[in-house]
This record gives sequence, C-alpha cells and structure tokens, in this order.
Amino acid sequence: MTPTARRVAALATTLLIATAAEAATVIRGPYLQQPTSTGMIVRWRTDVPTDSRVRYGAAPGALGQNVDDATATTEHAVNVSALSPDTVYYYAIGTTSADLEGDDAAHFFRTTPLPGAVRPMRIWVTGDGGYADANGMAVRDAYAAYNGVNPTDLWLLLGDNAYPTGNDANYQAALFDVHHDMLRSVPVLSTFGNHEAMAGNSALQTGPYFAMFSFPTAGEAGGVASGSEAYYSFDYGNVHFVVLDSEHNAKAAGSPMMLWLEADLQATTADWVVALFHRPPYSKGLLHDSDVEVEEITMRTNVVPMLEDYGVDLVLCGHSHSYERSFLLDGHYGFSDTFERSVHTRDDGDGDPNGNGPYRKPSLGQRPHDGAVYVVAGSSSDVRTTTLNHPALPVGLLELGSLVLDVDDQTLSATFVNAATQTPDRFRIVKGPSCPSAPHAGCTDAPKGGVAIKNHPVDGRDKLQWTWQNGTLDSAQIGVPSGPHDVAVCLYDQNGRLLGDALRHGASAWTAKADRVHYIEKSGAHAGVTSVKGTSGVGTGRIRVKGAGPSLGLAPGAAAFPLTAQLINLQSGACWQSVFPTSRVNDGVKLSAKIP
Repeated sequence: MTPTARRVAALATTLLIATAAEAATVIRGPYLQQPTSTGMIVRWRTDVPTDSRVRYGAAPGALGQNVDDATATTEHAVNVSALSPDTVYYYAIGTTSADLEGDDAAHFFRTTPLPGAVRPMRIWVTGDGGYADANGMAVRDAYAAYNGVNPTDLWLLLGDNAYPTGNDANYQAALFDVHHDMLRSVPVLSTFGNHEAMAGNSALQTGPYFAMFSFPTAGEAGGVASGSEAYYSFDYGNVHFVVLDSEHNAKAAGSPMMLWLEADLQATTADWVVALFHRPPYSKGLLHDSDVEVEEITMRTNVVPMLEDYGVDLVLCGHSHSYERSFLLDGHYGFSDTFERSVHTRDDGDGDPNGNGPYRKPSLGQRPHDGAVYVVAGSSSDVRTTTLNHPALPVGLLELGSLVLDVDDQTLSATFVNAATQTPDRFRIVKGPSCPSAPHAGCTDAPKGGVAIKNHPVDGRDKLQWTWQNGTLDSAQIGVPSGPHDVAVCLYDQNGRLLGDALRHGASAWTAKADRVHYIEKSGAHAGVTSVKGTSGVGTGRIRVKGAGPSLGLAPGAAAFPLTAQLINLQSGACWQSVFPTSRVNDGVKLSAKIP
C-alpha cells in the first residue's frame, strides 16, 4: 500500500469511528469492576463499535482527567488508575469525541481503603437473584428502602445471577437492566453458579460469564494471584474476601484451586476473612440437600476444613432458594445426623446483640478454629417451599430477601432484609478480648473468697479456681439460656489483665433453676473456663469458677498483687468481684490467696 493509500485508509477508519460514535448508544452499563485503592475498571457495551473514553474528576462538571482506548469495540473496559485511596470520583463514559452517559451526581465510584485500613463499610449480598421479575425487583427495592442514603461499598453475587441458563441475554435482563442504577456506582464481584455453568465452564474460563466480568487474577486487588477468574481474592480495607468455584474446578488436595487457597489464606493479615461460593456445605433447601448433592458434600469435606484451619469468619453461599444461617460452627464435616451441638459449635447462641448476645472470637485477626458462621442467602428472586431442618442451622426462612453486611473495625454485623423490608434475622461477630484492659468499675464485692492458680510447665495441666462467698447475688443477673448472657471471666494483677474472656453462649452450656445458674463446658475452649456456678442469696450468695487447660492462657512468672477476679455480664454491666490484696503463695507456678 502506498503512503497516500495508507493515509486515505486511516482517514476512512477515523471517519467511520467518528460516525459510529455519533450514532452509538449504551446498551449495557456502565458497571464497575476490580475495585482497588488506586483504581477501578469501568465497563459498558455499545450497539456499534467505537473507541473508549472515561472522563473523571472530583465533582460533576469538573471531570478534568480522562483515560482513552483507541480500539474500536462494543465491549468497553477502561482501567482508571493512579487514583487516591478511599476517594470518590465522578465520571462519564463515551468516545474520544463525545460523552454517552454520566457527568452527573449518579455516576461515581469510590476507590477502596488501603489494605488493612479500618473504616465502616456496607456490603450487599444477593444469591440466586436471576429472575427478572417482580420478586427480584421487590428484593432490590427493599434493600434500597432499608439502606436509605447510606453508601453501599460492594455488591457480592453468590451465583445463579441470571436464569434460566446464565447466557448473555439472561444476564442483560436479570442483572444489567434490573440493577442499572446500582451497578453504575457500586463495584460488583461474583462467584460462579450451576446456572452459569449451563452456558460456560469455570475450569476453562469460557462462556458469557467470563466475557462480561473483569475479576482480579494477578493479585491486583490484594491476595495471592490465582490466574483464574473462577477463583480469586481481594481486599477491602481490613476484610479479605476469598471467592471459590464450587462447580468445575477440582477440590481435591493438591489441585490448583486448593493449593492457591492455602497460599492465599496463609498470606493474608486481614482482620476478617469472608469466603463465598455457590453451593452450600450445610443446607436443607428443596432439591439442594447438603447430605445428598455431591458438590455440596465435596465443599464440606474438602474445602471447609481448610477454611477453618486458617480462621475464616463468615462463609456465604446461595443455590438453595431459601435463607439459612448456622451457629458459630467449627469441625463439622459429616452428614447432618452427625452434628453434635456441644461438639461442633464454638457458640450455639443466636448471635443477636438484642437476643443472647453477639458471637465473640477472642483473637484479633485469624486464629484456627475460632468458629465461622455459614449463611445460605439464595432467596433473592425465588423461594422453594420445604422443611428447613438442618440441626447446624437454627435459622431457616422461606422468604425473599438479601443479606446486608456491616463491618466496622472488630465488629461484623449481618442482617437479612426480606422483600417487605423486615429484618427477621440478624447476627453479629465481635473480635478481640472481651475483658477490659483494666478491672471493670462498680462491681459487687463479697466478704469471703479465694483464688488458686496452677501454672504448670505443660499448658494442658494449668488450673484455676475462684470462689466468691457470702455476698448478695441474684443469679438471674449472671445470665440464663433464654436471655442475654454474654458473660466474661477476667483476672487482673497490678499490671493489667492476666487471663479471661467471654464464655460460650447457648442452652447447651447454660442451665438455670429458680435460684441458681450453671455454666459448663468441659473442653474449656472459651478462656479455659470449664464451670461457673452462681447461687442466689442475700448474704449467702455464692459464685464458683473453675478452669483448666491451655486456653487459660497463663503467662509465666509471679503475679503482681493486688489481684482482682471478676465475673461480668457484658450486656448489662452487672459485675461481681474479689480483690485479693496479698497472696499466700505466688512463685510463678502456684498462686493462692484468700479474703479475709
């Protein structure tokens, strides 16, 4: 081709693109992908090929920066980078010659906080929301009413996002048309479901699902690079999200996904770890029974143990068209009839701060086998009537709805919002030691008491006994199985907290009679406390606390007196204490003291 011919061809191409730009219409999006602390991918679809431009800035009408892509395409994906963390940017999409949409108050995005940074965040979670009908719209509108003017930071999809087959047209109807307003300002991330598998293959990363989304595969958004959009991880502030494939990728030990999962969990230092995948390890949904479906059994037996080995906090799934929610579980990998409440729960209360108190995990960050809550949130556009009776799942609701997650520092709160904007289930997980750093004020003393501690070289043989005697006590104030009983045992010396934490929730640990309350947990998994007995009386009231084993967490060396032992109801603030001014024995191995 001669130089003149090349110039003519180039001019013709430019004219074609310019003509297309003038006639182009946005038929999908815009929607936000791959959020990071310094960038965002903005995607959209046009009816004819054009080049791409995203203009952005601090306010509508002041979009002074832009990113261009000269490639003529109908599938536009522009990576806006070099941004400031946790900052709102307004934007417009279009071509190098004209805006097609945006530059107004409705088109904006917010970059993520720096990894590890702490600030309140709200996350919307929908599962099996793939019906583009009145049900799905009612769930959408109920969340909008519940949320009000609060910002939504992330939207997580739990699979089966577009029925019946997860093809491109299904996605257009169920996701991009129904949720256009949400998608243009809230980044969306998803896991692959069995209906997506009808039009694609997650092991091969083929099909419309993988063509329409841009998920992080190289650690761009935090975590270890996976090399696959079927399973990946990302950070949002102090939360690490792990997205897994419950469909085509192998789950056997040594398989690529499992090797990646372990490396990723080992690498994270986030305060919270949340995992999401489509098929639930625990469910009694209609057609989707976790005792029957092979994929669900495989996720429970192969994947869940690894998640718990690395201290996962919350697992989100869909698939069953219902809402189901577990206790704070650990170590249950068998069929439902092998579940033992006293063995497989770290806390078998309701987790409700307005019920018998939040679930408490004593460690900041991740510690193996502190317990996780498992949620099936698959009723975002359809409900299938059945009997929800899995013994590990005390909550089972046949209601349309979605899940709202609020994370604020060391507190994660979850609320199920149904299509009528009601909240029939809520739970909370609180991390960190429950005992204050210094003794609680305003506690009730008793004229008699004793404490004995054995700090054995073998931690499994450590022991504690504390008695509070001849005081005034209404044992119901300590806590009963049917009400708030978020109770902590705490011991302090002159230098601060020696040991202690919140006790186990739930009727399996607590019993009550007219004049007494008794807590028993033989394993001592919660702060090492194996028994608490409280007996009511005016001048005859008595509290006896026993503990044993490595969970006592005794520090080496002698204690610095005075020593204060306290039993605290963390809900009401009621507190009982013994203050021991001096010791009888305090040699770093044995400690004993008495009042008077």
